[in-house]
Amino acid sequence: MANKFYDELAGEYHLIFKDWDHSIDRQGEVFARLLTAEGVKNSSGILDCSCGIGTQTLGLAKRGYKISASDISSKSIERAKSEAKLRNLNIPFVQADMRALSSIFSDPFQVILSIDNALPHLLTEEECASAFSEIHSLLKPEGFFLYSIRDYDEILKTKPASTLPAQRQNTITFQLWQWHKESNIYDLKHFTMLQKEGEWTVSERVSQYRAYKRHELDELAIKAGFKRVKWLFPRATGFYQPIAIAYK
Repeated sequence: MANKFYDELAGEYHLIFKDWDHSIDRQGEVFARLLTAEGVKNSSGILDCSCGIGTQTLGLAKRGYKISASDISSKSIERAKSEAKLRNLNIPFVQADMRALSSIFSDPFQVILSIDNALPHLLTEEECASAFSEIHSLLKPEGFFLYSIRDYDEILKTKPASTLPAQRQNTITFQLWQWHKESNIYDLKHFTMLQKEGEWTVSERVSQYRAYKRHELDELAIKAGFKRVKWLFPRATGFYQPIAIAYK
């Protein structure tokens, strides 16, 4: 379902942002600062294993980082490749499922990234554990996994039915969430309304997420072999989601 969702969203993903180029630069700054704080050099090998159309990958590459990127969505990879080419950035992109990264990559990385709520697409603990294990196996001994999710610890207190509409010039985006009974899984409908020549068009795509609490992901990371997990929050990082660093 995630593959189809992002294939359908790839052409419009940039419309989620008020100014995508500004977001690329801003997120590049945020994550470069975090990597520097962790002692990671530009020459260190980095993999973005859920790169989407390239928001974080492009931002870090523009700052001189040696980065490779993968995603489950072939359309997202195609879009990311074209965006890198437009910016004269040399980035290896490949389609890959984060639960099977070792079938594509063999050399270990210093850092593996998964930003902007990708892990919660893995609906079972078994699927999520598989991703953690694959990522752990592809890290250097002193490496770490850096990922972000929505603040589900807070969200689960109310289980909202939607996000607030975001209007940006001629575009409105919003989401509807339908929670499953007796579980923390929800069905998501993502809408993009685009105004052109006075007429509105609407596109819709669907997916599912599991609202993992932070301690649940911590337990899965430790079981996969990570030694410890550190959480950083928006007030400290300037990023809009909680960020975790799982150390090998």
